[in-house]
Amino acid sequence: AKKVPKDYFGSHIFRKPEVLRGLLVEGLAQSGDVRLPNVTVARQWKKFMEDDLEHLFPQDDVVRVIAHPERREFGNDVSSIVANKARRMSDIEFPTDARGKPRRVLVAVGPEGGWEEPYELDKFIDMGFQQITLGPRVLRSDVAVISLLTLAHEMCALNR
Repeated sequence: AKKVPKDYFGSHIFRKPEVLRGLLVEGLAQSGDVRLPNVTVARQWKKFMEDDLEHLFPQDDVVRVIAHPERREFGNDVSSIVANKARRMSDIEFPTDARGKPRRVLVAVGPEGGWEEPYELDKFIDMGFQQITLGPRVLRSDVAVISLLTLAHEMCALNR
């Protein structure tokens, strides 16, 4: 994403995958969970969206959700502003697959301050993401991730 600081991927967490795995295992132990999540780190946002997204997270298998603070208005097109109004996680359409099984959830969390508007946000919407918000305040990314995972877990539990 454009707002990601250039030195972000220089972090020791990204240089040493075992550090990231250790943090994930520690979090699982603390929460009493045993299923290690798949974490995808994409260094080139546009390439990932155009070349990798559908392969890794097919839209037929995954409900795509993007978190972003309330969207700002661009231009005078009131209908697009209303149509793109952010919703809450509980408002997400959560269809089932061909076997009647609820689909998995992919949550896209951007850098602090949100995704670049309108380009990045529109690209997500074009790729089938449903936009949600955690409210009008901009949260730190780590706080947003924890909140979104909790809400996604609850949504999955309700749709079983």
